[in-house]
Amino acid sequence: MRERIDRCAAMAKASGKLSLAIVGSTANRNNPPFAIGPTKESDRFVGSSFITRDLEVFKEICTYADGKVDYLFVDVEAKTDPPFDFLAEAKACVKTSKVKTYKGNDITAHACDLLVSEIVGDLAGKKVAIIGAGNIGSKVAVKLVERGADVYINRRDRNGDLLASAINAMKTRYTSGTVYSASDPAEAARHADVLIGFTQGIPAITGAMISALNSNALIVDGGVGTLTEDAIAAAKSAGLSLFRLDVRIALPFVVDSILSTERFLTSVAGTFVDNGKTYVAGGIIGSRGDIVVETIADLGTIVGIADGKGGILKYR
Repeated sequence: MRERIDRCAAMAKASGKLSLAIVGSTANRNNPPFAIGPTKESDRFVGSSFITRDLEVFKEICTYADGKVDYLFVDVEAKTDPPFDFLAEAKACVKTSKVKTYKGNDITAHACDLLVSEIVGDLAGKKVAIIGAGNIGSKVAVKLVERGADVYINRRDRNGDLLASAINAMKTRYTSGTVYSASDPAEAARHADVLIGFTQGIPAITGAMISALNSNALIVDGGVGTLTEDAIAAAKSAGLSLFRLDVRIALPFVVDSILSTERFLTSVAGTFVDNGKTYVAGGIIGSRGDIVVETIADLGTIVGIADGKGGILKYR
């Protein structure tokens, strides 16, 4: 752990980027109490990554990373049993580095959506089966039905009908896709163009389900370990695309967005009074007659005059 933090911090310094330590949690009991993930990198940062459900390990990471990295990113979604307040623990341990929060499940869902849409392309009219429609699977169902897919969700409890109804109620009225609840996972997978597993590592996707897919189907192991060994063999034998979901697809975008939000609030948004004139920028709702500028750091970039209701009374 220490070597990885030191190495990523050195890489960040050498490249003029920000250094991060990213700590996620997991609900997958098949995962070890602590794991080191791949190095995460974008044009703005280099980050070491860790996954743990052990509070003492989490504290050790925070304590060692403090002052060695610019930012500590903490997953704030409650996944452990018993649930720990990782953010409170991080704030208690970290004195120098900045602490930011993210939601790991959202990143996983976003990565799955991006992967499926990139490989399949137009999802309108396609059948997607999601085996394990818990928190992440449900979020993926929302994303894919909004792309026009017909999504069949399978849960191990009796809330499938309720969940499908809720998603169908919240989607836009013009969405062509529909979410259906399937009590039988085999039926959900039958003739599917995309099969996604999110069962927290429980091998629920079988070889028979793979054989029932449409030709050229895409299979995504989102929960890691959701396919039985015969399912993997069947997929490879049939020449189907089979992916273990990798969150590096979406994580740089999310982390960059968090860093950009900080910069926006500190360098773009704000209020400034000069010579009796009030300037506002970055979404600050000014009073009627205030001068709206593009950025509070440059009062010369005038957009117009505020109407006092969040809009522009007069554009420059």
